[in-house]
Amino acid sequence: MSDTVLGDGLLAAAIARRPPSMLVVARDGWDTGDWAAAHDRGEPWLPVWTELDRVVIGPLVRPGERGCVWCVQKWRSSAPERDQWTDLLRADERIAARPSDWLSGFAADTVSEMVHSAVAEDHCWYLGLRDLSLTRHTFLPDPLCPVCGTLPDDTAERARIALVPRPKPSARADRIGELSEPRLTELYVDAETGVVAPPQGLRDSLLPLAEAVLAEYGYRGEAGFGRARDYASCRATAVAEALERLGGQWPWGKRTAVRGSYAELAADALDPRSLGLFPAGRYEQPDCPYQPFTEDAVVSWVWAYSFREARPVLVPETYAYYRTTMRPGAGAAPYKPFTFEISNGCALGGCVEEAILHGILEVVERDAFLMTWYARMPVPEVDLARAPDPRIGLVVERIERTGYGLRVFDMTLTEAIPAFWVLAQDTTGDDTRPRVVCTSGSALDPAAAVLTALGELAPIVEQEMRRYAAEAERARRMTADPELVRVMTDHSLSNATPEAFDRFSFLLSGDRRIAWDRLGRGPWPAHTDLRDDLTEAVDRMLAGGMDVVVVDQTSPLHEAAGLTCVKVIAPGALSMTFGHHNRRTTGLPRLREVPHRLGHAPRPLTDADLNPHPHPFP
Repeated sequence: MSDTVLGDGLLAAAIARRPPSMLVVARDGWDTGDWAAAHDRGEPWLPVWTELDRVVIGPLVRPGERGCVWCVQKWRSSAPERDQWTDLLRADERIAARPSDWLSGFAADTVSEMVHSAVAEDHCWYLGLRDLSLTRHTFLPDPLCPVCGTLPDDTAERARIALVPRPKPSARADRIGELSEPRLTELYVDAETGVVAPPQGLRDSLLPLAEAVLAEYGYRGEAGFGRARDYASCRATAVAEALERLGGQWPWGKRTAVRGSYAELAADALDPRSLGLFPAGRYEQPDCPYQPFTEDAVVSWVWAYSFREARPVLVPETYAYYRTTMRPGAGAAPYKPFTFEISNGCALGGCVEEAILHGILEVVERDAFLMTWYARMPVPEVDLARAPDPRIGLVVERIERTGYGLRVFDMTLTEAIPAFWVLAQDTTGDDTRPRVVCTSGSALDPAAAVLTALGELAPIVEQEMRRYAAEAERARRMTADPELVRVMTDHSLSNATPEAFDRFSFLLSGDRRIAWDRLGRGPWPAHTDLRDDLTEAVDRMLAGGMDVVVVDQTSPLHEAAGLTCVKVIAPGALSMTFGHHNRRTTGLPRLREVPHRLGHAPRPLTDADLNPHPHPFP
């Protein structure tokens, strides 16, 4: 054999006939038992092995550098469309040790040529043994890889944010550039080894729509969706949203290093009570996976940046990341979180300023939606017939073809950051269709916010129309008993019944239309620099009595494309929750005060004044 070839069989013999300049570990079967020994030699090495009807070549492993064959195997085992039997076959020692019956001398010579041409340095190749087809598969290093992954400790210094100028392509833009579908595809998309599965365009939808499913790394089924005017843009947006979801799940870029109680850390910690908790009775329920907040409860904390205090602060890890218990290797949860949390305020951008701005917009949108619902505020209605952007009329007309009338309401709050509620109301009278479907949107420009919200609404209307008839009876049961509303999709369903229609009377009754030039409670300045837009948004949030606290969720996976991922937390704001028993309204005086300050209530609200019904956010 050769000093640079480890293994035996057809592949090893073919490669050794011309000894390679690097160590090659070659097997005719699935046996990977030599990998650890090869890695321990501390020199570059190339794995080559056979999986029944294909040979896998690469990637080149460089000990001490990020990106290795174990990263590839993790992404492969997490691929959403993988063959479900593959893991079982790999675990069977009889199959692992047995050479593939498809492997021929000609195929082994082909593999040898590929090894000697150094084609698998930063990716891997599949050689199909049925037809000798070749496919190339790219991958990114796994930041959590137990072999090559290294994460720095989370520190206060790493949480500091210094804003820098970010010129925009135009004053109306709210991003510094466009997403590049080819670049995102090259880095992230691969059916076998990608962070994201190839996006699928949903071509029977009212408007262009694409879905990109994340690799099932600890959690199954997370996806990003893209809505735009063409499918290329949809695919790029779907991949970007999937990467945003990835960043929000658990820390991929730094290792949580602070653990303690609020009593011990109060000088540097955000008070969890300011983020909203459950009523005391929720914690007493047998199925409650949460613990009541006490100042002595010991939990993990991560560093964030407070714009109000202009310094790093600590926030509970389970507020900063919403699936920490599903993190690979996490084991049993060391403690229960204080409350339910999802991707509220998570955002992706081409720079930190862009990501924070869009995180604020999401916080504002959801806070305004829930404030409008819980306080039943009769907010003004937008005159769609006079929309300044002709695309709004086109989207409205497209949705109305399905038999729904569109109404839009300005729910902008005291911060004067535009936010709108969009509602589709059935006009056919057919009880097998959902009576009402709604969602919301926020942007710096009112017309852009309305257009965004309508683009979100169109596929939701389709989805609800498809499923409502089969679930109408369950929907009626949920309408009658809010405790049956347990998951995200239950909320829109329980509010789509004829019996729930009166719940929307505070919005739909009366005539409160306002002109477009009065929307948003004040025009947004025409900034040419995104940093100025962000400063404007932060100042408006602070003036409204809230802080802007930012957790940097960026990981090496995001940095590969020059992206930044953050979570924006606004103490006092209402956070979107799903499951009626998970609503977080306790400890938020702003919910009681703002409707009164806006003139929608004659006095500050009490708990008895709050809308008792599950919110209808989809």
